[in-house]
Amino acid sequence: MALTDPNEARKLIRALKAQPEKFLFGLNRAVYNAVLALVTPIAKDGPMGKEWAQAHTLVSDVPGTGKTAMFNYLASAMKAKLGRVDGRPDLMPSDFTGREEKDKFSGVRTLLKGPLFSNIFFADEVNRTPPKSQAPMLGAMEGGHVYINITNEKDGVIESKSFPLFPVPDDPTRMFFITFATMNPIEFEGTYPLSEAQLERFTYRFVMGAPSREEEKMIRFENVVGKKVEIVMGLGDLLDIQEMAKKIRLTDEANDLIMRYLQNSRTHAQDEREFGKTQKRDASKDLVTFVNQYVTSGCSRRRNYHMQGAVLGHRLMRLLLSDDKPIENLDNVKATVDDVKAIAPLTMEHVILLEPRSLGDDVTTKKVVRRIIEETPMPS
Repeated sequence: MALTDPNEARKLIRALKAQPEKFLFGLNRAVYNAVLALVTPIAKDGPMGKEWAQAHTLVSDVPGTGKTAMFNYLASAMKAKLGRVDGRPDLMPSDFTGREEKDKFSGVRTLLKGPLFSNIFFADEVNRTPPKSQAPMLGAMEGGHVYINITNEKDGVIESKSFPLFPVPDDPTRMFFITFATMNPIEFEGTYPLSEAQLERFTYRFVMGAPSREEEKMIRFENVVGKKVEIVMGLGDLLDIQEMAKKIRLTDEANDLIMRYLQNSRTHAQDEREFGKTQKRDASKDLVTFVNQYVTSGCSRRRNYHMQGAVLGHRLMRLLLSDDKPIENLDNVKATVDDVKAIAPLTMEHVILLEPRSLGDDVTTKKVVRRIIEETPMPS
């Protein structure tokens, strides 16, 4: 039976968020961001048009910050099938997809499905993997399918077969597939920079952060050994909660602010290439000059879908976690400019590309997005 009561959804989301927090001290913001990604609905390209999908997420931080544990605990709490690949320079595409193997004696062919056949796919240290080997993962993120070359039993011809990703355990007619990828800072040895096309697949990027001194003192055996992750919900429930997010509407001001942020991330050079002339911007002159000086490429048009989904997800999370006031219905719930401002860093920083001069001037995408937020006037 479908979950339609937002008050029940509130209980489930709070219980889900509490599971990794039993073990990860001082990382509540990172856990919040991961749960936000799980409830965020995104529109993706399907064979016949746009379809609903999940918000793939990139986590950037050094090893040993709790990334792996967080995703393991969340998957366990939802009875989700978890697939994992550890980034290495020698990985092959088949390490993601799986492969067909033939028994030498019986001649029987067996399809060994790889870790992409999962509800939650965890790609650890993805930037240690050569871009060519990541192709199956990127295709799965965009299309929700994985392709494997298998032998046709009738004529022996090898053909590419598509498998949808991935049936929900409590309702195999529904699909849920999300990628959580982690990356080390690019200055780490043995890492490859992710391309613009790769980064564009991710709705969110965030860092795990660090606990305070007092919180770090909690990282002791006696505070974690013996505790267990509880199964608090199923993926069917999570898909129903995503349906609640889809019911939320943007205010006109929020809709306009998304457009302003995206446009203000782009340069006049991009305008000239795309329109043959520069476009009007709702921004301070200083911001326009700053972006033209340091940005190579701003946010793409596709980022509209990512930002809208993120705004809806954030508004729902704010509603479910803010207080215990009963929620009568979602018909009158609106996402506002505050939601847009809150999610802009998570959805914009990783897809803005900078000029080489930015390195010498200590300009980062974080600083660019912060200035866009601060120097873009609010719609009236």
